[in-house]
Amino acid sequence: MTSQVIRVGQFSESPVLAVARSLELNARFGVEWETQRVQSSPGQFESLRSREIDLAITSPDNVLLYATTPNNPLKEQLDLQFLRPIDRGMRLALYTSDDIDAVEDFAGSTLGVDVMSSGFAILLLQMLASLGVDHSTIKFEAVGATPKRLDAIKDGAIQGSILNAEAGVAAEQAGFRRWATSTDVSDDYLGTVLVQLAGDVSEHTRTFLDMWEAATEAIRSLSSTELIEALGTQAPALANTAYVEILTSADFGCLPGEIVSADQLRVLAEIRRLSGAYTPSEADIIRLASSI
Repeated sequence: MTSQVIRVGQFSESPVLAVARSLELNARFGVEWETQRVQSSPGQFESLRSREIDLAITSPDNVLLYATTPNNPLKEQLDLQFLRPIDRGMRLALYTSDDIDAVEDFAGSTLGVDVMSSGFAILLLQMLASLGVDHSTIKFEAVGATPKRLDAIKDGAIQGSILNAEAGVAAEQAGFRRWATSTDVSDDYLGTVLVQLAGDVSEHTRTFLDMWEAATEAIRSLSSTELIEALGTQAPALANTAYVEILTSADFGCLPGEIVSADQLRVLAEIRRLSGAYTPSEADIIRLASSI
């Protein structure tokens, strides 16, 4: 069976899709996809709204923003639907160059974000609070997606940012300091989800989801050596021990199943509230959650 090509918008390389391709799950399930790199969360949701992509790999906090209020960068409330959780954030962490050597050095510094309304930016504010840093003393600069923020630190354009996954590994290899992670804010942080415009789940998308779960099960069951080998054929930049440790971590890595719970969304809403950002209502959370 040959299916239509499913278009997926993502910020960085998906290890799940890389493993799926390596294990030839596309052939086994009769599903095909193509990925498109998005440059920012507004750009990603604009692509979803205009149906330039079918599915988005994104932060669930972004979904809360775009699905519950028109006060977002697109100025429109979108009708969105969670399809499944993906991971616990792939060790989202605040990294800085050696320009910041002590907590006091954050004052007057410039930190990069995607956009200030994004889920990662809101989490960054809470990471700073966990360090006792007053974020009003910091300049925040909209730099774009994670790879751009890493490059901006390396270039000296900013002193730090929130990074994860392969960008976090690269930051540590470059000698950048890790100050705080998502677990310093919550031990139940949902980092990434798969989402579509609300409506029926098509037969092709249903098959894609079944394939995704099989790839997730493989990630959780393969040995580190086997997983590095699988990633190496499709995503060599991810095929290293440091990345695989994050991917398989109970604190930060892949999640099985298709349930995005109301409790997980409440954690994100509380992080927003504590940061003084727009907070979705309990009714909105229940409406969006696939399990209460």
